[in-house]
Amino acid sequence: MKGKLSDSQAGYVLDHLGHHAVIGEALKGLFRFQRQGADSAPSVLFNTAREAFDPGKVIRIRDIPVLYPVGPEKDRFYTIRGKTLEFHHDLLKSAFHLLSGYEEYRSGARDDLGRFPYSASLQKSLEIVRRPVVNYYFEVILKGLEKFCSLNGIPFRRKPVFDRPVLMLSHDVDRLDAYHFFETAFKFKQLFGLAPSPYRLPGRFREAATALYHFSNPLSRYNPFWTFDFLHQTESERGFRSTYFFLEKDGRHQNSRYHFHEKRMCALFAELSDRGDEVGLHGTLRSATDQEAMNRTLKNLQDQSTEPVVGIRQHFLKYTPLETALIQTGAGLKYDATMAFAEHEGFRHSYCWPYRLYDHRNDRPLGMWEIPLTVMEGTFFYYRKLDMQSALESVRNLSVEVKKFNGVFSLLWHNHFFDESEFPGINALYIDILDHLHSMGMEGITGREIMDRMDRHEQALPG
Repeated sequence: MKGKLSDSQAGYVLDHLGHHAVIGEALKGLFRFQRQGADSAPSVLFNTAREAFDPGKVIRIRDIPVLYPVGPEKDRFYTIRGKTLEFHHDLLKSAFHLLSGYEEYRSGARDDLGRFPYSASLQKSLEIVRRPVVNYYFEVILKGLEKFCSLNGIPFRRKPVFDRPVLMLSHDVDRLDAYHFFETAFKFKQLFGLAPSPYRLPGRFREAATALYHFSNPLSRYNPFWTFDFLHQTESERGFRSTYFFLEKDGRHQNSRYHFHEKRMCALFAELSDRGDEVGLHGTLRSATDQEAMNRTLKNLQDQSTEPVVGIRQHFLKYTPLETALIQTGAGLKYDATMAFAEHEGFRHSYCWPYRLYDHRNDRPLGMWEIPLTVMEGTFFYYRKLDMQSALESVRNLSVEVKKFNGVFSLLWHNHFFDESEFPGINALYIDILDHLHSMGMEGITGREIMDRMDRHEQALPG
């Protein structure tokens, strides 16, 4: 980013800072973005960087990278001298760069699904994917303001949206029938070496024979993908509620094999809503870049859901920077929950709170919220090839970071991802993860409830 932040960009960062503390107009009136003559009145100086981002100039203070350093100070973020609080480096621009996804928007790097890849990210090059750096910036700014206000008799109070860490537990419902014709046919493709399989020949034969038996037996009702009672029991025992994202069958594209209007689906939607869970949309591959497809699939789900559908997560985490956000906004959705790297767990935009998406093309924030995804179970086992203990350890480490800031830990676990023959110990791991997050004092609520709290907070702000 070349040049100082625009008023819209600076306001975007300060608005998000206001989710953590009361930044009233009186205090904002003391903010300065360039040095002025001698002034005996209290002031807060935010030094600004005009140069474009240069990875070679990034500095680290207390192991927190500053993307836009300004002054000669290399070992502290701010100084209070007399009645002046001076932030030595451009923390607002550093925060905007990460939080708004500026790097993704300006970069042409895309994988075969059109996604911005982890390999091209600052989170990888700076090795910060496991730390919500923007939250650290905000904490530095708030501590500086707190001391400054105390010394100068200026009212200041922290008033965060969340006073305890929150768990957004979600399930993407991609696959619903373990012994559907196409699922069974795929097992035979694996048997004959025509598709990849995690099993050796005896295991492939067992899987194919089992699939054929249940597919051809009209009396068999066994379906290991229909795990909704199990999910409800294990989660409700810990006081958690979930958000379920449902995927529509859409032509020959690699989406689901069920329809929203099926009788069993309508009954499931009603049951989930009655339990206090949320029904959300799992956007088809086409919907990520096609407004008509997005509108159609949202309407089809809304026609069958007993509650308004306000949230979405894109299938395969397919998300084209800005384009997908504009399509979701155009469909009237309230929040997205896609933002993560498929290849690595952590904090894709370096923030563990909900935030507004940004329209870089028109230099303005969007009304659409993002609830960033922290962990997807497939990342552990398909992309990173971790064992069960390493996966659990990663969850523990990330949850510690989230708890520091009373943030949102967003966990995605697919309804079909409980195959003990492919992943021995996977059921125990899921329960261990839930137990750990419960022990961290996390409140398990739905995406809709998170949005309600964000909205109530913003509506209560002065002016």
